[in-house]
Amino acid sequence: MKSRSNYRNVDNLHSLLKFFYYATIAFAFTGLITTFAIPFVPDTAISFERGIREWAYSVDLPIGIGSASLGIQGSIPKNILQFVPIDYINIPAAIVIAFLMSNLLPFILVIIGLKKMTDLTTDMLNKESPFQLKHVKSVRKLSYLILLYSTLGNTLLCILISLFVTDYFSVTFDFAWSGILIGIMGYIFSDITEHGIFLQDEYDTTL
Repeated sequence: MKSRSNYRNVDNLHSLLKFFYYATIAFAFTGLITTFAIPFVPDTAISFERGIREWAYSVDLPIGIGSASLGIQGSIPKNILQFVPIDYINIPAAIVIAFLMSNLLPFILVIIGLKKMTDLTTDMLNKESPFQLKHVKSVRKLSYLILLYSTLGNTLLCILISLFVTDYFSVTFDFAWSGILIGIMGYIFSDITEHGIFLQDEYDTTL
């Protein structure tokens, strides 16, 4: 009875992960299409305003069904896009670059993570051990990607904005500390798990 219950729990978790995996892909694809449509929308559909610490933006894209529209919104910190006169800013380019770097790239990382977790639950449903080196290596690679994005994402965003949005060049080193912490924890977990698998293999060999 207990094994059947555990199997059901894993099966439910697997179905939930698959749902979120495909839903995230759908959201990311919709966001990508929306992003490349931004340069073609009228200026009246774009809001780009200077706040106290950031530039806030929003875009309403009509989807051709009555008055329905698809909206996106976000912000660009002051240390990445300085408070220069708005006439010196290529607003559509700023929104496209900021949305791609700050929203779609994290979605891609989430998709990769969900795919790895789905693979793990698939092995569990096939009555294979989840403690395999292939899963450990997957977690480690994902940790590297999270660390890379958390340390260099905002710097790359600043460089792209300097090249395509404004007439001046600046580089800002701004780390996402929460992402760095998640990446470090993922790496530590993969390292501990790999060592546990090694010890288990050594124990099985000596029997």
